[in-house]
Amino acid sequence: MPDLLDPLTAFRGKPVLLALSGGSDSVGMLLALHQLGIQVTAAHFNHQIREEAVQDQGFVQDLCQRFGVPLEVGTAPVKTIAAQKGWSLEEAARNLRYGFLSRAAKQHKTEVILTAHTLNDQAETVLWQLVRGTAKATGIPPVQGRVERPWLGVSKQDIQDFLKQAGQDWREDASNQDPAFTRNFLRLNVLPELRRLNPQVDVALARFARYSREDDALLFELASNITPYTRWDQQPEALQRRLIAQSLAKAGIEFDSQHIERVQKALHSPQVQHLTFPGNHQITVQQGQISKSAVYAKPEFAYPEHLELRHRQDGDRIRLSGGTRKVSDVLTDLKIPRAERDQVWLLAEGQQVLWLGLHPAVVAEGFMDLKTDAHWMKQALQEAEKARDQDEVPIGAVIVKEGKVIAAAHNQCAALHDLTRHAELEAIRQASTGSRGYLTDCTLYVTLEPCPMCMGAILESRISRVVFGASNPKMGALGGVYDLLRNHWGHIPEVTPHVMEKQCAALLTGYFALKRQSKKGNHGT
Repeated sequence: MPDLLDPLTAFRGKPVLLALSGGSDSVGMLLALHQLGIQVTAAHFNHQIREEAVQDQGFVQDLCQRFGVPLEVGTAPVKTIAAQKGWSLEEAARNLRYGFLSRAAKQHKTEVILTAHTLNDQAETVLWQLVRGTAKATGIPPVQGRVERPWLGVSKQDIQDFLKQAGQDWREDASNQDPAFTRNFLRLNVLPELRRLNPQVDVALARFARYSREDDALLFELASNITPYTRWDQQPEALQRRLIAQSLAKAGIEFDSQHIERVQKALHSPQVQHLTFPGNHQITVQQGQISKSAVYAKPEFAYPEHLELRHRQDGDRIRLSGGTRKVSDVLTDLKIPRAERDQVWLLAEGQQVLWLGLHPAVVAEGFMDLKTDAHWMKQALQEAEKARDQDEVPIGAVIVKEGKVIAAAHNQCAALHDLTRHAELEAIRQASTGSRGYLTDCTLYVTLEPCPMCMGAILESRISRVVFGASNPKMGALGGVYDLLRNHWGHIPEVTPHVMEKQCAALLTGYFALKRQSKKGNHGT
């Protein structure tokens, strides 16, 4: 029977632990391992479920004695433990059995635990996964930690023929004939009918499981390589599901296919979505991703001693360009999850709030002398206004290092008749001229989202952080900042979007509106 022995030859020269129930499959594997001269220790677990369990244990003990195989026996009242822990009978049996096998392997210093799952077991498992609506019908894994299942391609009939030829009997589990158990129903009633349609249906189902596992492994690998700036909602749906599954698993949240689909739907919503999962776990979905738990930073700048650094209180207000508003209303408008609002740091004078530690920060009117992102973006806007006054597209940029501007520039494409003279490129040229080496520890502030050409220079110069104002909807085929940062370039800067977005966008829209009016006036004359 070479088809039975071949998968076991890989274990020659290493001790193995065999899960030996006394059924045909495990007895067949014991006989095959014995014929190959492989050093084996058997492990039998008595579930105390059937009256015949004592006879099964005695059969296994006699068998191992006859073959000269060491035997480890374990037992537990599976029904009682299942009731105590709220497990199903099958779940309890599996957990207790594999726990016993792990302990036995450790005791006997064996690195490999073999189980005799067969091609038929694989077909039943795949069919059961499909029937109950499992997200991925990948069947029984051939390797799972130290557990290996080398006979997943071997049929039960071949094993029983092998035993009959050797004159070796085995034990039959009467509960396997009870169709009240779903797996038994599939084995006894469904699979025989499917075999009438296709005699090779077991092979087909096993092949389906193998392909599914291989596809799943590849997709999870691709998902693992996606950068933090990738919008999940723009990825293929198969990758979306793996990204969601990885994120939920990392957070320790239990989930099923319905939970994944719920998150997947939320990815495409323009509104921030707050979802509750089993165990009262909550996640936030926004901007095409699952938001990580926010960590609200304290100010990284010097501030007057009379200001108080604290969390929000009832009655707190902040004066913004549109008027004075309640801090609670500002946090609501910015979609800060309710459970996180008391974690936000703020600077206040009494109940007059001057700074909110969000990302980007919210700064009160008249408090712009603080060197926040808004402070530096205001200087980039001044550069953009210079470009507008010179009839250039109004884009400005500054580069800041250690609290000082080391470069400031604006768009000069028209003046120099050179389409590469973008504001951020000009600023990088200035900063590089006075710097030895890369622009690490530098932050680039630019009023418009950088184009692909400028992002190339940003990556090459190793700028640590990019802060931009208005989004650029006309990036062309290569896409914008987040499209480019989906790929691995060796260096990925931190990106903060939409700082003083309204002011930056207003400068651009105003400039182009005047250009259109001027064009219409020229046509009129």
